[in-house]
Amino acid sequence: MRTMETTQPVIFLSHGAGPSYYMSKSDNPIFAGLDKDSKAADFLRNLKSNAKLKLPRAVLVLSAHWEEPVCTVNTATNPSLYYDYGGFPQEMYKLQWPVPGAPEIARKVKDLLQSKGIRCNENNKRGLDHGVFVPLKLVFPEANIPVQRILTVFQVSLLKNLKMSDHLAIGEALTDLTKEGILIIGSGFATHNGGRPGNQVPDWALQFRKWLHDVFTNPNYTADERKNKLLSYSSEPSFSLAHMPCEHFLPLAMTCATAGYVAGKILYSEFVMQSLLNEHYIFPVS
Repeated sequence: MRTMETTQPVIFLSHGAGPSYYMSKSDNPIFAGLDKDSKAADFLRNLKSNAKLKLPRAVLVLSAHWEEPVCTVNTATNPSLYYDYGGFPQEMYKLQWPVPGAPEIARKVKDLLQSKGIRCNENNKRGLDHGVFVPLKLVFPEANIPVQRILTVFQVSLLKNLKMSDHLAIGEALTDLTKEGILIIGSGFATHNGGRPGNQVPDWALQFRKWLHDVFTNPNYTADERKNKLLSYSSEPSFSLAHMPCEHFLPLAMTCATAGYVAGKILYSEFVMQSLLNEHYIFPVS
């Protein structure tokens, strides 16, 4: 049953540079601004209060770091962590976040997607990738939430075809879950082009931010107008500089679709490493 207490918003998080949120700036100056002592890390630690989040029944994550030929739901009971990054200090491969999965809910999500005409498989072996555990270990550090309820987390994959229309359809199909107490989080990055040390933001990145804010926060667009802007994303000249390919952008588009293409609110915005736009969005669900 839907109530105002169970309905969840939809959130997009820029998830950092590998495990940088657990690394010191002094030892790894290249990740300044995305390090463990950064404003960005502090914001995620306080996301529950910053976003006024209510107790979720479960968390479903759409991560840029899981692509499959067919949409796939993670049904692991006790998922491991998948350290899908390379070249970092050894201790970054020992991070732990012992959160249980949500296999029963995940299978219902599979049925839901199939009922909407979306082919869907399940996978009970894959661990939670760093697009999940890196940001959410900060948000839910003890892998639990208030009132002595255990946090459960599962994933729905992206598609290898990276086709915008297919991903918007998946996002749209998940809408009703928000009314059942499931917190849906898209995990990617507002821009994803590597970045480099320094503070000089290039002109193309400023242009892309302007386009991004217009698409996702302009209250004057109808749902159809906003969707059409997403479908025509490649016509924005700065897009190919901000995302190539677009897998880190798709979770943002999908969260917007899940919320019914309403205008979102920017929770946090900061350029780091010159052109990496570290932004988080929240989309209300009515």
